[in-house]
Amino acid sequence: MKVAVSTADSGRYFQQGTALHRILSEAPYLPRCSDNKTAARIRPREYAIRYPYMQVNRPGMVSWLVFDLDHSNPLIWEDEGLPAPNIIVSNRKNGHAHLFCAIPPVCTTESARSKPIAYMKAVYEAMAARLGADPSYSGPVAKTPDHPWWNTWEIHNAVYDLGELADYVDLAVKPLWGTGPDLDSVSHSRHCLLFEELRFYAYSIVNREREQGSFSSFNRLLEAYAFNKNNFRLRGFDMNLTAAQVKATVKSVARWTWDRYTGSSRCHRGMMRLDSSLPLRERQRLSAKRTHEARQKSTESRIRAACRLLLQQGLKLTQTSIAKLAKLSRQTVAKYLHICNEVSESSTNVISLDEVVMAPKAVKHGVHQIPAPRRGRQESSLLGGDLKSDDAKTRDVHSEDLSTRPVDWPLKE
Repeated sequence: MKVAVSTADSGRYFQQGTALHRILSEAPYLPRCSDNKTAARIRPREYAIRYPYMQVNRPGMVSWLVFDLDHSNPLIWEDEGLPAPNIIVSNRKNGHAHLFCAIPPVCTTESARSKPIAYMKAVYEAMAARLGADPSYSGPVAKTPDHPWWNTWEIHNAVYDLGELADYVDLAVKPLWGTGPDLDSVSHSRHCLLFEELRFYAYSIVNREREQGSFSSFNRLLEAYAFNKNNFRLRGFDMNLTAAQVKATVKSVARWTWDRYTGSSRCHRGMMRLDSSLPLRERQRLSAKRTHEARQKSTESRIRAACRLLLQQGLKLTQTSIAKLAKLSRQTVAKYLHICNEVSESSTNVISLDEVVMAPKAVKHGVHQIPAPRRGRQESSLLGGDLKSDDAKTRDVHSEDLSTRPVDWPLKE
């Protein structure tokens, strides 16, 4: 059997700082490779890059997110407003492509933490939906970059954090309605736990699969989700469910949901209340735009608060100190330097409260004299005073010598 092997070695695989060099360095020492998708051969990685297909991720470690596009638009990431992939490898005949995105290695072994794996899967599924990629593609074999069979575009060599990629998509990390599965009432049964978790996940994706996918793709997604949830040993049970039991639950949930589920009027249809007549792609684009703006505002608020706290403590504003206090990456803080400059400039123009309180004020102290109340006849008699009528008092005032009055005394006419 003749195997298609490239005899021309790509020099960029051995150049430091290139995306192709990262492909070579992150690949297994003995990756699978071949001239077809089965990749039944095992060769050293320096020789595996000569084959059209090779294994790019190590067992138990994911360093590349590879998206399998079954359409002829490898530049769909530009139309969707997604970050540029590191490498694009497309078929010369039909335009189908593999998009490679470099991420920090995520461990996926049995001893690994489950939350980073779930977060990576959520980011991958959301980006795959936006790119129109095959949701059932799981690798580990991909088109070998820079092989003569394919067209290869090496765009950049940056490594994306999962948080940066998550800013561009809307993660479906929870059901789209107010209440989720009631796991407390069925916590005694493995079958019931799996059934409750699986059916709510099926409710969240069935409408999308009806519009864009098929029952087969819907069933594959449910099966993958069910096997990921079959970790009952870690939840305190004696053993996990068997593969046959998991597949039986998947079959039951998939068929009923696909044929009968229409949603409930009590379901939460999203914050934007978009018209259901809009295409799914348009609704996803609008939702992703709103989510991106909300997260951007939240990031700005966190950076502002961190800058103000540092200024109050008399510390210098640096990207590292702001990132540590705001619990963000330094790269993210670098994108919001204008926020730091605004806070720094506003702090120099602010007058302290002590200066305002202790500042001298020119106050005019006015005096208002209130005359004593006039005494009545009865009160005067009780006090032993001389009783005079009002007319007599008036005559006494007018008979007073004017020379004894002060100069500024107002004269009555």
